[in-house]
Amino acid sequence: MPKQLSWENHNMLLSSRAGPSEPANSVWSTRLIVIWLAGMVSLLPVKILNLPLNFELVDIWTLGGIPVVLYLYSLRRPRMVSLSYSIPMWFVLISSFISAFDSPAPTRSTIVIFKEIYLFVWFFIVLALLFQLSAKDVRGVLRVWSLVVVCHGCLMIAQFLSPDIWRLTNALGGNSARLDGYRAAGLFICDKAGCANKAAFFQLLGFVPLLLSGYSKRITIILGVLAFAGMMTSGSMGATIAFSSGLLVSIFAIAYFKKSLSVVINNFVRVGLALVILGGVLYLAGSESPDQVNHFERIILGRYDKSSGGRFDLWGRGIDVLLEHNAFLWGVGPENFRVVDASGNDNQLHNDTLAFLVERGLLGLIGLGLFAAIGMSKAVHIMQIRGKDSKRAGFGVVVFLAALTATMVESLTHQVFHTRELWLVLAVQEAVLYRMITSEDGLKLSVRTMQELPSILQSFLQAPRAPKSLCKQEKRRGDGD
Repeated sequence: MPKQLSWENHNMLLSSRAGPSEPANSVWSTRLIVIWLAGMVSLLPVKILNLPLNFELVDIWTLGGIPVVLYLYSLRRPRMVSLSYSIPMWFVLISSFISAFDSPAPTRSTIVIFKEIYLFVWFFIVLALLFQLSAKDVRGVLRVWSLVVVCHGCLMIAQFLSPDIWRLTNALGGNSARLDGYRAAGLFICDKAGCANKAAFFQLLGFVPLLLSGYSKRITIILGVLAFAGMMTSGSMGATIAFSSGLLVSIFAIAYFKKSLSVVINNFVRVGLALVILGGVLYLAGSESPDQVNHFERIILGRYDKSSGGRFDLWGRGIDVLLEHNAFLWGVGPENFRVVDASGNDNQLHNDTLAFLVERGLLGLIGLGLFAAIGMSKAVHIMQIRGKDSKRAGFGVVVFLAALTATMVESLTHQVFHTRELWLVLAVQEAVLYRMITSEDGLKLSVRTMQELPSILQSFLQAPRAPKSLCKQEKRRGDGD
């Protein structure tokens, strides 16, 4: 078997047997749904327009296409959609409504609540559409997403190498270019350094579609290097630490499921070799262009004292607000820390856990914790199915565990809860788990794996059931045996 085919089979999202030919109306509806999803992921990093209420181009595309895709969805045979995240959504929204009643600026809180309702509805629409698509169509959307990530990474590299390109990109967004200590941010355009951090997080989560797209091993490595290089040019220490954390977790997870310590040793050797090569490249680049190396060191290491000091001071003010307003139960209201912060800096708390506690209280914090617990448990569930039945997917699915670990680490220094690419990762994870559970070869195994989960989590983590038609096929096949 050719190596490329072997790698694609190893890295394929999910395998499925070819079913009966689809009717004509189903074919064109599938194409339109794929186009809508592909257009949406293509516009994710485009932040060059300052629209009211922080709306973006992707929102225009999304809202304009939702009526069409919902109509197309109604023409198809509906499938059961996982509602696992509806419980933490309920906690978040209820806590937001309660805290908004007594907030200093209820208008701010109301806007956030409407945005979150829109985000949650959009998530379930995307989830329902992914459940409808075949594995091939889902991989097509993921490939578009991965190519967007790589192209955006190349733009960030170009911005790092050429300040003129960085100035030009900022001019497209109508922002003045401040060259001192500039950080590449791709199309995430704003006057604040936070845009570079958002661009880095977009690149970080881009490894999910990249590793699930089914590219050959060589192409995957090349595209991954470009995506990683783009992330590093942003100078985001949070994204760098998050990437390292996700990588470590994925290495140990694969070793655990393979029950082989040599996996850890081999991967650490590879990581060490990659760092040596990277160091050599930087050394050669430094001999040719010392200014760029100095700039890289300045944005990566030179900001440490200022950045860490600013974070600790900000978190201290958040705790002060929590104590002064006695906000443990109800919070001061979504986006109201900016209002009650004594410094008047109009800044976020840059920590999702602290932000939820200060602004939404205990109920909101419970909702955030449930999001993390459910997402991580499902990532582990996917790895359990893969570990017991290697035919269903390659170890590339460990990227979900790595991505969610990286997200939790990133959320310690930035607020990423509302990031669309994070919710897309959760939706893709749900679709992958659905196919692994309802696949003909993995049905019984998945049910057994679910039974092994702690009973207290089963009500929250219950995966979608297999379609009745599939169960009948499984029964007929068993009778035939």
